[in-house]
Amino acid sequence: MSTAPIATRGAQAPATTTSAARKDVKSLLEGPAFRAEIAKVLPKHLTPERMIRVAITATMKTPKLLQCTADSLTRCMLDCSALGLEPDGRRAHLIPFEDKRAGTVICTLIIDYKGLVELAMRSGLVSHLYADVVREGDLFEYSLGEIKVHVPWFLRRDADKPAEAGADIAVYAFARMTSGASAVAVMSVDEVYSIRDNSQGWQAFKKGFTKKNPWDPSDWVSEQEMKKKTALRRLCKVLPLSPEFRDAVEKDDEEDPIAKAVDVTPKAPLFAAPQVPAPELAQSSGPGFDGDPEPNPEPSTEPSKVATPPPSTEPAKTDLDKKREKIEAAFIGAGIGFDDLKAFLANRNMDTDAGSFAELEEVGVNRLTTSDQALNSFVRQAKRLKEGGAV
Repeated sequence: MSTAPIATRGAQAPATTTSAARKDVKSLLEGPAFRAEIAKVLPKHLTPERMIRVAITATMKTPKLLQCTADSLTRCMLDCSALGLEPDGRRAHLIPFEDKRAGTVICTLIIDYKGLVELAMRSGLVSHLYADVVREGDLFEYSLGEIKVHVPWFLRRDADKPAEAGADIAVYAFARMTSGASAVAVMSVDEVYSIRDNSQGWQAFKKGFTKKNPWDPSDWVSEQEMKKKTALRRLCKVLPLSPEFRDAVEKDDEEDPIAKAVDVTPKAPLFAAPQVPAPELAQSSGPGFDGDPEPNPEPSTEPSKVATPPPSTEPAKTDLDKKREKIEAAFIGAGIGFDDLKAFLANRNMDTDAGSFAELEEVGVNRLTTSDQALNSFVRQAKRLKEGGAV
């Protein structure tokens, strides 16, 4: 991942620097390469122009984003595009996290409670989805997998109504399907905090490595939303929801989004030429080698003989070949054969005449390998189709 910031870091960037950085961001996001990438993954209800405009607006609302690495910003935008969520601060947020240890600022995508609800409702299988926090003083009854009643303390009309809200004691999420079935998940607040405490992002925040975290108790609204989101994620793992929602939930499990703030492991940038590693020097392991150079040998009067390796009979692999191999490894590793892949592609209106992974057309290959997240998403969807589920 590229660690070069879009703008010079500092407590307060000069106006000229901020203006120049915003121009750089605008040029990056409006460039043909990035526009083409997000166009490949965007759902039909969004356009590249709108997503780019929302992203530029986000940098105006949060100037700190201009200090983020270009690669982290573009990766977050690709994730937003794949999920079909605008990072406008209502359902999805572009959050700059400062890693003091690495001296860099990383853009991180945070999907909040309302964003998960929107993704769930897109499936067409959910008619109602709701989550809330239960406090001391609320009238709450839960039995046999069903919430019997929940009356918040301030709506109580009985003589025992408390004068103020008590501490949070539980969180729940409820879903009613269009079929009439319903499901609920109830968690104690201690269980919710246990999940929070195991988050790498929270641990980094507590140690002072990052300055901001959505679980910060000083931001009551944000903390409440995170509690609801935790219960909602627990519930929706067992519901037949849209592939986009499953991707969002599974991504949240596999890679804590907040942990990206402290993950500064270098990765290949999205829009940069590949770096060619310098050749390694062979180290001697012969007799007498103890770290000191051996004395120079007497110069030879014979002409030097250089061993010439025999020419390779195999053609060099192209980028397309490597992508095909990557696709084959991902699908075969998930137990999905080529015939299953063809059925999945036909289901997605991506029919192919290929007879094997090695013969897949370039257009389809590029669409399947837009990003690692996109490829993993396609694999999961193909597996669900193979098992007879909805895609």
